Amino acid sequence: MPTINNAFYSDLGDRWFEGDDHAIALLRAESVIKIDYVHAVFEKVGIEPGTRVLDVACGAGLVALPLAEAGFLVRGIDLAEGAIETARAHTSAGTDASFAVADAYDTGEPDAHYDAVLLLDMLEHVERPADVLTEAARVLQPGGVVVFHTFNRTLAAQLLAIHGMKIVARDTPEHVHVYDLFIAPAELGRMAGQVGLAVKEIQGVRPMVNRAFWWSVFHRRIHPDFSFTKTRSQAVGYVGYAVKGEG
Repeated sequence: MPTINNAFYSDLGDRWFEGDDHAIALLRAESVIKIDYVHAVFEKVGIEPGTRVLDVACGAGLVALPLAEAGFLVRGIDLAEGAIETARAHTSAGTDASFAVADAYDTGEPDAHYDAVLLLDMLEHVERPADVLTEAARVLQPGGVVVFHTFNRTLAAQLLAIHGMKIVARDTPEHVHVYDLFIAPAELGRMAGQVGLAVKEIQGVRPMVNRAFWWSVFHRRIHPDFSFTKTRSQAVGYVGYAVKGEG
């Protein structure tokens, strides 16, 4: 199995937020549906602005920064020091967002401190996802939620999330995704349950196959309207949330 390439995230600088030829533009496009889903989950379970959110492997804050601007108290952590520096540089004055270099396996955060933990596009980047879930459960308050997004271990996910990425983004580093690290929804459910997290919902996510999609394919650049949609099929990627038991 090739080694997952997480090193390039530290060197992107402002490409996190601008440009259309690097694979990170796909993550930027995907952040729209993830932000919407996080807000929907928070509304469903009663997590309101002013509560504490930990964004694990936050990158440059594509999700963390909009949540902070919406009034949540957001802490973002990532091993990519350059990404953390970029997140700090893009933090708006008056928002409660802080960023630190830290490990998803050992965040250094207090026990039962957060109302929500975000694991968005990160479980497929670690070799021990069960340990990440264990740490997420530790820092989460009883009744709190873990919101996740990752890729299913299927041929469809391999074609789109590995090979397809190289087609639509001409500047795609090697081994951004590694198929063997993809996680079937049932596997994620079992790992979560073992640490007291009950998965309540899973919904499929895939790219919208429309004019912007085909433009991106033909030009090998990410069209500004490239987007993702939720779907009943979980064959490619999926979002969901789990709730920590009360004790």
